[in-house]
Amino acid sequence: MRTHTTLKSATPHNPAAPQGILFFESALDAAPAGDLPRYHAHGRAALANALDEGLMADEVEQILDGRKIVDAFPVWRGESPADYAARAVAEMFVAYLQ
Repeated sequence: MRTHTTLKSATPHNPAAPQGILFFESALDAAPAGDLPRYHAHGRAALANALDEGLMADEVEQILDGRKIVDAFPVWRGESPADYAARAVAEMFVAYLQ
């Protein structure tokens, strides 16, 4: 059974966390809190949901193939981070199985 217990929170303050999956190497270090890229919360929610649902960080990186989560699975107009995360992870599983 696969687990992701060795992964910790995917924040720039955790050197073991997957880097570059969201927007750039360290979104919080690169921009002040008020200047975070658009849909940053959506990307973080999708990554956290993907890891919670059983995808490993390397599997997420393989699915994204160098793209950002919100580029690979665009956010729909008016979609909340929680709704986006559920939909994006479902689409990730489909992409993973193909």
